[in-house]
Amino acid sequence: MDEFHYRIGWRARGHLPGAHRALQAGAGFEFAGNRNLTDGGDTRRLDIRATLRDPFERWQVRVFNQRSAVPVVLLADLSASMAVRGRFDKWQTVQRFAQGLAWSAARSGDLFSFVGCDDRVREDLYIPPTQRKSALLDLQQRLTAARPHARQRADGLLQAANWLPHRRSLVFLLSDFHFPLATAEALFDSLRMHDVVPVVVWDPVETQVPRGRGLLRLQDSETGRHRLVWLRPALRERWLHAIQQRRHDLRQLCEGRGRPPLILEGAFDADRITHYFHAAV
Repeated sequence: MDEFHYRIGWRARGHLPGAHRALQAGAGFEFAGNRNLTDGGDTRRLDIRATLRDPFERWQVRVFNQRSAVPVVLLADLSASMAVRGRFDKWQTVQRFAQGLAWSAARSGDLFSFVGCDDRVREDLYIPPTQRKSALLDLQQRLTAARPHARQRADGLLQAANWLPHRRSLVFLLSDFHFPLATAEALFDSLRMHDVVPVVVWDPVETQVPRGRGLLRLQDSETGRHRLVWLRPALRERWLHAIQQRRHDLRQLCEGRGRPPLILEGAFDADRITHYFHAAV
């Protein structure tokens, strides 16, 4: 099973022990200060030096912050374009990412949740926050039978905030972002209380301009509509510029909302995801 290592740049507030720095005092190793023994300190952590320095001669104990678990959510775009087959099968990349995240969360002791959306939030695919390792098998079975169909859009993503935990979570927003930037802005705004990691899944054929010239038949992966265009040098140049501009605008939007996009072009690569977090946090 592919595993990657994610990190957060904020302190968790949960009471469940885990792998992340937290504000919760407990059985950890990060020194947080001293406390009077009469205020509920642990006698096993008496601090003799701090006690001798106390002008009121009160017994002092050391207080440590524990490491805690955080809710980890995979918010997945299940619209028709996520099932495009080009050089790679995008849906296979989605499945491998989902399985890798579920396994990585379980290994870190975090709570994992899955929310999938097409035209609506898919209640049949929803997995509430859990630490069950069996949730991985459940997710595998559900995604195998949930390959997106033609004409399914991603409107349900705008309703997904109501299905997320009520405390700050690490949310992986998995999509190809083939919808208007205004929609993406509204989506990020609806998730502003969370730490959102934009995971952009593209196939190389989506970011390259066809070669040659002549009549070309195109199909919109979201609506299923076909269109004929005459491919010529001027059109190819405008097409390439539009691709580059879209990449630039999407990066600016994501960075303005907290994190740069994690772009997966091609096959799933767990090491690349680990590198993203170690470079960004």
